[in-house]
Amino acid sequence: MDGSINLSGEQLSKVGDVILDAYCGCGTTVAVSQRLDRQWIGIDITYQSISLILKRLEDSFGAAILDNIKISGIPKDMESAKALALKKDDRTRKEFEKWAVLTYSNNRATINQKKGADKGIDGIAYFKKNADENEKVILQVKSGNVKSGDIRDLLGTITTEGAAIGILITLKAPTKDMIKAAKEAGIYQSIYRSNPMDKIQIVTIEEIIETEKRLDVPLPEEVLRSAEKQKLVKQIELDI
Repeated sequence: MDGSINLSGEQLSKVGDVILDAYCGCGTTVAVSQRLDRQWIGIDITYQSISLILKRLEDSFGAAILDNIKISGIPKDMESAKALALKKDDRTRKEFEKWAVLTYSNNRATINQKKGADKGIDGIAYFKKNADENEKVILQVKSGNVKSGDIRDLLGTITTEGAAIGILITLKAPTKDMIKAAKEAGIYQSIYRSNPMDKIQIVTIEEIIETEKRLDVPLPEEVLRSAEKQKLVKQIELDI
């Protein structure tokens, strides 16, 4: 049978039907609808839930599925990004921070859920240090005026947190002093990359939207997939 059924055995939907989940949360209904060849509409109030669903669909059905998903209500240009960032409601502005962190990290960072003093941490991501250890990336989002002192504060935060890299995502363009301070913070060298990375990196919302700039570090699952591919290639070479 190609349709979903209820406990009485009655068919509830068939291939091609549109399934609506008005509170889609972690996306179970959406994922099942996709697997059963239903069209679907999912609604949720937070970008964090949207991010979770996108990641779930990508993991289950491959990255190509994301090209066929239409997303409404999130920034798609600088005008809508500014509109979300400059909302008077603190809760809405927090959604801007979540969107920035999760979009830049390709939905692989985690949002800092601590209320009150967050130590300047809006998101955290991890990447491979070596075969057995991970390194931490601190992500911070600024929607207002920025200055060189923000770079020094971020450097202090990554030192306190034992992180390898700090990334400042800013709505406004960085000053020359900020860029200089970031360069003076030093570099991080990964064994998985030939080129070193700046210890403090500045990313603008314009770069995220206009050039689709994304976090460029070897994340744990990507390293594992790469290792599995290399293992497979070596196995094929041996078989030949």
